[in-house]
Amino acid sequence: MKMVNRKTQVTKLGGVLCALSFLAAGCSLSSTASDSTTTLPNVTTTALSTDAATTNDTTSATGEIQTAAERYGSDTTTPPTLTNADTITTAGLGPVRIGQTLADAQEAAGVTFNAASTGSESCQYYTPAAGATGASFMVVNGEVVRVDISSGPITTKSGYGIGSTKEAIKSAFGSKIHESSAGDHLIFVPVTDGDNQMRVIWELDASGVVTSLRVGRTSHVTPKIGCSGS
Repeated sequence: MKMVNRKTQVTKLGGVLCALSFLAAGCSLSSTASDSTTTLPNVTTTALSTDAATTNDTTSATGEIQTAAERYGSDTTTPPTLTNADTITTAGLGPVRIGQTLADAQEAAGVTFNAASTGSESCQYYTPAAGATGASFMVVNGEVVRVDISSGPITTKSGYGIGSTKEAIKSAFGSKIHESSAGDHLIFVPVTDGDNQMRVIWELDASGVVTSLRVGRTSHVTPKIGCSGS
């Protein structure tokens, strides 16, 4: 009887030990499963990936606002408003008008004007960096007073420029054209009140062919060489 009781106690004790062993094993697996899904390294890895994507997006955005020169290594600019298609009138050349300030003239032309190597603060010639071949602007005390065309295709509004003949110009404008006593230039004299102080002048070679032309106020455009008194 005692032996039976001992066996029963041993059996119970063994069961208790097995149960304790099973619970201990179960707690360990639960802990391991939890660590595998909530560990900081996984969270950190995700965050780093997000940061990298953000950095890439920023780089992409930065790339989109780079200039053409920065991206491709060449300078690309907006074409000037002032072009070889513009014409000389008593008002000026295309969008550049007699009486504009230098700053306003450059803005209207859509291009920078470069100062000539000669001249002074009171009288200086400027040439557009692009857009109008052979054109130059005489600026007196910060104001455009004359436009010269020394080469290129630019003509008057009626189409008379370098290469035109004296006979063609005189025939086109009649009494509005005054010829110099030496026969070396022609002067267009407007008859309207709005521009009667303006003149267009074509310089001629010995055969009567135009070699240059200019427009401006009478006092500034009459001398063949601008800024001659500076």
